[in-house]
Amino acid sequence: MKKSYEMKQKDAYAALGALLFTATISTPVSAEVSAITPFTMTVISDAAYGHSVVSGKYQRAIDKLTRDGRLLKDEFADQTNLCVAYTKTRDIQRASDACNAAIAHVKKREARVLKTSNRHSAKLRAYQSNLAVALSNRGVLLAATGDAELARQDFLTALDLQTRLSTIVEGNLQRLEQKSAGKA
Repeated sequence: MKKSYEMKQKDAYAALGALLFTATISTPVSAEVSAITPFTMTVISDAAYGHSVVSGKYQRAIDKLTRDGRLLKDEFADQTNLCVAYTKTRDIQRASDACNAAIAHVKKREARVLKTSNRHSAKLRAYQSNLAVALSNRGVLLAATGDAELARQDFLTALDLQTRLSTIVEGNLQRLEQKSAGKA
């Protein structure tokens, strides 16, 4: 599955719109939109209107994935991309709901994946990667809304999964630590 990375941060709701970073992981490319890039969020670009999210058409993606605010399908990619789109549009409650739903969607498969997979199986790697994406995105949202301790926990849990997303999660954790040190 091709994944893209998107981000945003702020101390409260108003700051969410200030900073932005975009990169693509299939062939790592980055395009800096702002001089400062505090956090990175992950978008599933080849599913669930991810291209709309990556191109900044957040409301279009939200409209296509929901009807009257209700999710049309409950899949990992839908929840992940809604998490990012709602964060970008500063709809914090819905962003939080979508981020939590993405984590719940992955964790529903946890027992089955861990029971039937060996340490190197593709299913286990996919599970770990999806969980790392969901935790990192929620960590960014938590950091952006001022909950540094919960954000740190999500980033550390995502890092423990040791996925190819780890560099991005490490960057998010470093930015969180810098932000926390700046407040001290």
